[in-house]
Amino acid sequence: KAQKRSKIIKALKDKSDKTQKDLKNFLKQKNAKKLVSYWIFNGMAATVKAGDIAALAGRPEVEKISLDGKIKAPQPTPAASAAAEWNLEAIGAPGLWDMGYTGAGVVVASLDTGVDNLHPDLAGSYRGGGNSWLDPHGIHATPYDSHGHGTQSMGLIVGGSAGGTAIGVAPDAHWIAVKIFDDNDEASDSAIHQGFQWLLDPDGNPNTDDAADVVNNSWSLANLGSCNLEFE
Repeated sequence: KAQKRSKIIKALKDKSDKTQKDLKNFLKQKNAKKLVSYWIFNGMAATVKAGDIAALAGRPEVEKISLDGKIKAPQPTPAASAAAEWNLEAIGAPGLWDMGYTGAGVVVASLDTGVDNLHPDLAGSYRGGGNSWLDPHGIHATPYDSHGHGTQSMGLIVGGSAGGTAIGVAPDAHWIAVKIFDDNDEASDSAIHQGFQWLLDPDGNPNTDDAADVVNNSWSLANLGSCNLEFE
């Protein structure tokens, strides 16, 4: 798996390096702001003057241009008044734990409102280091969640038993996270793309295998009844 990931990352980066150079120079000449390059899908995000859009669209290397959409963070759901671990019992998790399947050796990533790494049920399972947290908005250098939804979701995945009952389905797994939603609970398409790209190569070195094994996305694009291929 490590070799496959390395080859994929190197091929994607090589393609973007070769094909985006002229477009980057064009955007810089047009004084584009907030310029971000993506190798994961070979595209770019930028704030461009309206008068330059037609010229940008007419360039041979540009397939399409779209607005940077925004979505709102989902709300955390209070726990129901039910017996402890009822949800884990319902899916047979304790039986798997008894067989040795506890998530050990697995890294789970979250794209959400962030994660509270000081939560007693999550602190011990944070992978840590410089390749385990990303805030594409550039506000929080370390894990943070003022909203709660991302912390709740991660608790359901890898939460421990500090509160007296086991709350996570894979308590021995480690977690990393991307805070795609800003402190106003909004996420842009460009921030989400940046998150997915980072997850494939967190430390920026294709030769180290530090990508997550599982990625959780507990949010929607508000496109009920339709198909949105933005993140295809």
